[in-house]
Amino acid sequence: MSGVGASSAAQGSAKPVSKVPYDTIFSTVYAGLRINLCLLAAVSPLLVVLAFTSEPLAAWPFFAALSVLCGPAAAGAFAAFEAMGVDPARVGRAFWSGYRAGFARALGVSGAAAALVVVVGVDLQQAVGTRFSAVTPLLAVLLVVVVTVTTTMLAAGWRLSGRSVLAAAYLSLRKWYLALADLVVLGVLLAAVVSQPALGLFLLPAPALYVVWANTRHLLSTSPTAQPTEGMNQ
Repeated sequence: MSGVGASSAAQGSAKPVSKVPYDTIFSTVYAGLRINLCLLAAVSPLLVVLAFTSEPLAAWPFFAALSVLCGPAAAGAFAAFEAMGVDPARVGRAFWSGYRAGFARALGVSGAAAALVVVVGVDLQQAVGTRFSAVTPLLAVLLVVVVTVTTTMLAAGWRLSGRSVLAAAYLSLRKWYLALADLVVLGVLLAAVVSQPALGLFLLPAPALYVVWANTRHLLSTSPTAQPTEGMNQ
């Protein structure tokens, strides 16, 4: 009797086994794949040219200029991430809605960034191994700042202006470890695209951009003095 009672007590006190949310996992993964496909469609001209280039690194200024298409594509992805928290089934519609709404704004930001990257990158390439090599660390830091500020502005949805550039630079410096994490994630994505195009293009863009988007949301939430003001948003 005591054994039966103990067994009954043990069964009564046992906690129910939590169920794995397979539906949530599947819908999230599926939404990420759909965002990746939307990103590929948005930057398809860049991918087509890249596919027919045997040595893309040798023509990096051209591809840096063509990368302006990545700005509106990123804006669409960030809009899809917003919608994914509400209804993962709407990510495709949200992507193209955000792409159209933020096209001009994001293209201005990415265009200015691409121009700076080309100018500074060419100077850096020419300075290496010459008597001007002392300025190469400064140029390298400037490239990092351009990339960091650009990703922050795109994820925050800000228009290109002196005020927004300063705000993005301030946020990146204030939370430098988040900016560094964004650079690492984007660097891994770029390396994967160059070395393993199938993996880099079809699986990694959405997770990488989600990290950038989430970090920027955290930056804005913890920096009330740097919240968007009139004229900085679309």
